[in-house]
Amino acid sequence: MSKKINFLQSDEVRFLFERRMLTTKEAAFYLGLSVITVRRKAGKGVFPSYRPNEGKLYFEISDLDEYLLSKRRSSVEKSREVAATLNFKVSKKWKI
Repeated sequence: MSKKINFLQSDEVRFLFERRMLTTKEAAFYLGLSVITVRRKAGKGVFPSYRPNEGKLYFEISDLDEYLLSKRRSSVEKSREVAATLNFKVSKKWKI
């Protein structure tokens, strides 16, 4: 665990978040996903990627941020408000 803390405090990680473009490995770290998952999602067009000169894949941080924000879930309170406007009752059994 201490190895992870030391890694997160390194200059390399600070530099990672100051840049505009990330490699596949860096994007995976940024998103908290595996490298394979990032490659698959890029291949499916879930988020845009760039491959200059048929080399490595690169990802723009703003595109990754948009992806993360699109995965945001509503709170239970917000779901109840929406359900109330639709005259719909939210069951406690439902996973919201």
